[in-house]
Amino acid sequence: MSRSTWLLARAIWISFAIVFFVFFGLELVFRVLDEAKLPHANYTAEEISLVSIFGMPRRLYLDLPLIVLIAVATGLGGLAQSNELTILRAAGLSIRRIFLKIILVLSPILVGSIVTAQYGMPEAERFSQALKDINVTSGIRDSVWTREAGRYIFIEGGSDGSVDLWKQIELAESRDEIARLVTSQNIRLAEGRILLSQARLLTFEGKQILQQIVDLEQATKLTDSQVRWLVQDPDALSLSELWDAASYLEAEGLNAREHSQLFWQRVLLPITLIALALLASASAFGSMRLLGMSTRVFLAILMGLVFKYAMDMVSPAVFLAGGHPSLAVIIPLLIPLLLTPRLLR
Repeated sequence: MSRSTWLLARAIWISFAIVFFVFFGLELVFRVLDEAKLPHANYTAEEISLVSIFGMPRRLYLDLPLIVLIAVATGLGGLAQSNELTILRAAGLSIRRIFLKIILVLSPILVGSIVTAQYGMPEAERFSQALKDINVTSGIRDSVWTREAGRYIFIEGGSDGSVDLWKQIELAESRDEIARLVTSQNIRLAEGRILLSQARLLTFEGKQILQQIVDLEQATKLTDSQVRWLVQDPDALSLSELWDAASYLEAEGLNAREHSQLFWQRVLLPITLIALALLASASAFGSMRLLGMSTRVFLAILMGLVFKYAMDMVSPAVFLAGGHPSLAVIIPLLIPLLLTPRLLR
């Protein structure tokens, strides 16, 4: 590592550590207060702490763009204030080379954002949600309505892929009335088959409703892993599970928008971080270099918030327009990409 790269890395990583712990502390306090307000049953202070701590990875993951933006703006602002950036420029480093070195310095965060989205964060979020469901009164169990082979199915299951309740509605050939309703609490999934033991079967024939208790076996595409990512909140799914869920829902003709959009948002996060890091870097050059460091950091945060709110507004707009889910991330990226050259003037 060259001397200039080490200088940039030290400034940015010290700033990143400080900003990260500030965000961690604030998010933890807010999460604990939110949990403490809920109606609880056997929900101790220790369990509130566990739910809050294991929920931190997802919250900090959502805050990561703003954390990187503030860290880079603060780190480079400190170098600019001490004239160290001026020395680097005088030594022959162009702004372009400084930008490339900043991206190199941030590379562990860029790689870590993808690895965390696949392995670390989903497990922590699932544990947090499971512990909360156990202890919070009136907590809603993981459940979902879906469709398979023309049948409408309600599944209530757990994070391990087990199915606790199965309700199945079959329509008549005319598709305008219900032909059969099946309910079972004893479900077993096998290779491409599902066994519903002691199922309550209601058959609608004209003005009659026939009730039977039977054992049913039928074909299904669902597996334990598919049940897990169907019934759970998409925020608790890994990248591969989000992709599988979106593919399955699209194959069944169901709305896969939430899963697809979240998948692309996480996959494109490194590009988002690079764009925001360049925007923060530009605050230390160009016309903004004459401003005080606090003013530059404030303006960088303001631009980051504009980017965040733009992303929140573009997501439903892209959905209504029928565009590809990745556009909900790509379109807001135009804001930092257009602002950066202007700030460098």
